[in-house]
Amino acid sequence: MHDPVGISARTELDRLAHRWHTLPVGQARSAAVPARSLAGEWLGAEVEDLGPAAALDQLRVAVYEAARAGTPDEVAGDRLADLRRRINAGECQ
Repeated sequence: MHDPVGISARTELDRLAHRWHTLPVGQARSAAVPARSLAGEWLGAEVEDLGPAAALDQLRVAVYEAARAGTPDEVAGDRLADLRRRINAGECQ
């Protein structure tokens, strides 16, 4: 089966996942809000709050669906990089 997620988005997802797994619980809770929001944009629906542990998986599903729907890899990669930078800068608190 062909993976529609491009290199840029895949790279940023991997970077985001690495960072996500190092976040303290409070920061992960805060970061889950913009992650779910971005996922919701790509899915065209509100994403249910299943907690910070599930937020990254919800975002992965949304990236996959966005790629299948034709979202350019560079756009997805840029949006994910922006989210990762916000998390790294502590802007999600």
